[in-house]
Amino acid sequence: MRLCVLLAFPILYLPVIAWAQGCPPGQYQIGGQGAIACAPIPQGSSQETAPAPRPLGKWIKTWGAVSLDKSDVGALGVSVGKLSKREAQRDAIAGCIKAGGKNCKDWAAYENQCAAVAEPYKDGRSSAGSLHFRTGASAEDIQREVRDICSSENNGECRVIYTACSEPIFQRY
Repeated sequence: MRLCVLLAFPILYLPVIAWAQGCPPGQYQIGGQGAIACAPIPQGSSQETAPAPRPLGKWIKTWGAVSLDKSDVGALGVSVGKLSKREAQRDAIAGCIKAGGKNCKDWAAYENQCAAVAEPYKDGRSSAGSLHFRTGASAEDIQREVRDICSSENNGECRVIYTACSEPIFQRY
């Protein structure tokens, strides 16, 4: 009987020893050097995290366009801040015709950026050569760029005759 008791007594401690080896779900083991304990897994910071900000509106893209009369008149029509490319092109062609153009055609369109047009000139007047068009994020940068390209291609002085930026419009909800 004594042998049975001696064998049964250690078996009673096995569940306690097995339980002490790990931590229950939702906790992790801490401590060391013989002192082991369990601590709850942190659920984030002690402060509540703020929800993502709700948008207050949306940005609407706008268009600009330039039309050119390639006849002897050489009229230029421009448009900026239109809600569609087609609307900007129509408005630019109408402006070209209003400026005296007889054969106005769409030349360039741009969206949410700045545009500049440069022409060759000599002695303070327009001179023969080709017009140049550039777009970019900054009006100052593209003015310099279009003037330099125009001067290089026309082998002479050029001046900027048009600069505008078609900025997006913020529409509140």
